Amino acid sequence: MSDEEPTHITIKEIQDKCFSAIQELCEKYKDDQYMLQRLNTRVVNYLANELAYDNKRHERNQNRNTYLTTEKDVFIQVFLNQNKYYYVNANNSFFQYNNKNYIIVKEDDIIHNLLSTISKNRVLLDWKHKTKKRVISLIKERSLFSSIPETETIQNVLNVLYPSIFETKSQAKYFLTILGDNILKKNQQLIFLVSPLMKQLLNEIDLISSICIGSANTTNNFMTKYHENHTYNNCRLLKINDKFSFDFWKNIIQKKGLDLLCVAAHYSSRYENSDKFLETKADEDLKKYAFFLKNISQKEIINQFCNKCLQTVPESNKSCIEWKNLHFIWKQYLGELSLPNIIYSAALKLILREQYQYDEETDSFINITSKYLPIERDFINFWEKNITVNSENSEMELELDELCAIFKYWNKTNNEAVLSNKSINEDYILKILKHFFSNIEIIDNKYLLNVSCKLWNKKDTIIASFDFIKNQINENHKLPLISFDDVYKYYCQYCNANAHKFIVSKNYFEKFLCTQIEEFIVFNKFIKIDLFLENKL
Repeated sequence: MSDEEPTHITIKEIQDKCFSAIQELCEKYKDDQYMLQRLNTRVVNYLANELAYDNKRHERNQNRNTYLTTEKDVFIQVFLNQNKYYYVNANNSFFQYNNKNYIIVKEDDIIHNLLSTISKNRVLLDWKHKTKKRVISLIKERSLFSSIPETETIQNVLNVLYPSIFETKSQAKYFLTILGDNILKKNQQLIFLVSPLMKQLLNEIDLISSICIGSANTTNNFMTKYHENHTYNNCRLLKINDKFSFDFWKNIIQKKGLDLLCVAAHYSSRYENSDKFLETKADEDLKKYAFFLKNISQKEIINQFCNKCLQTVPESNKSCIEWKNLHFIWKQYLGELSLPNIIYSAALKLILREQYQYDEETDSFINITSKYLPIERDFINFWEKNITVNSENSEMELELDELCAIFKYWNKTNNEAVLSNKSINEDYILKILKHFFSNIEIIDNKYLLNVSCKLWNKKDTIIASFDFIKNQINENHKLPLISFDDVYKYYCQYCNANAHKFIVSKNYFEKFLCTQIEEFIVFNKFIKIDLFLENKL
């Protein structure tokens, strides 16, 4: 007899149906005494016992189902708590969190773990397929981005970002909240302006996001250049360390990428969105910087620049600033504030022409000056008088620190130079070169190719040191070979002994040796002493 689910029916309806059924049977067997007797026996003697048995069996099955249902629910609750599985619908992927790291797992592995656990439990063996189906269904309802990372996971992710990439932990958290907003499709109208140094990092995060969670646009609203179509109100600024090197952190980012995405989603949920994070959690410096463009107009930015960097002077002074110089001062102003180029040069020039007198013929602004001008003018003057550029001479080369040292020396000793209060450093000289001498080939922001300076003939100083070096070798070396390192040390001793202002780098010194005494060199960086001493160079 099957356990059928009871149907709602009244007693009167049951009585009518039962009486009708017995009447039909009595009518059917009215001429058959045997069947009438059997009907009587069944109804009078057996029916009550059979119904009592059915009732007990039904109650037993009900109790068992209730017990197993409770056991199943408790088992699932405990299993999903002990095994933190999650799901991403976008790419039909399952994930597991071990309270330290997030990892991608296969559905088959989840099922194997689940069935193995059920087998150990044994109570649910008969319901294992029903339990499995329910567990997988519940996991698919648990979004990966609903998980709450433990403190250790969060700190590990923050340690990747701070202090190597971001100067403060607050900046790192802000970056994560922005990423989380993108993952959860919030604040999609915002544009985040960042340094070009972040491009490789953002590309790697996009790749990890595409592979792990099926989203290829996690960083699409990060921009390394401002576009005039971007409204200031929707622009936010994010600063990173100027010396950040992605190559060093690439492998770490790859290993922690999924953790980073999950922590980012958690921060977005926790703080609501990146703007709310700035308003409620960020320090004032970060808040002010990130919201800089939101709270200002193009005209106000230029007015601030003019007030800080430019001064009007009487016509009798006959002062003027060429546009290329003024544009350079503008770029340095932006750099000091860690701002991207937020106004196109044509628009900037147009607004400045409305405020200052402009000479079209000389492309200059009249009756203004700037305290930032002397160093640029000095350097250009220095360059034009002392630097030679010859693209056909590949052996000519100056290093940026050498150029900076020569310029400082020239600036101190040349009577025509105007001393500047602004510190002269390599970064600033590099900016001047890139702005005013963009045709110069610069490798790794360090080596200026095909460039020489008349104030310092690098080759001549090396050749002049050879007699001194030979004397040192005669006095101190008994072996047949001498290393480049030792030769360079003697060169430095010679320069110091003769009060030379400048000393060539070890890299240049070795390249010079390789070209000038190639036939004396063995094992890449050793010189045959006898041949070197015998030859006059």
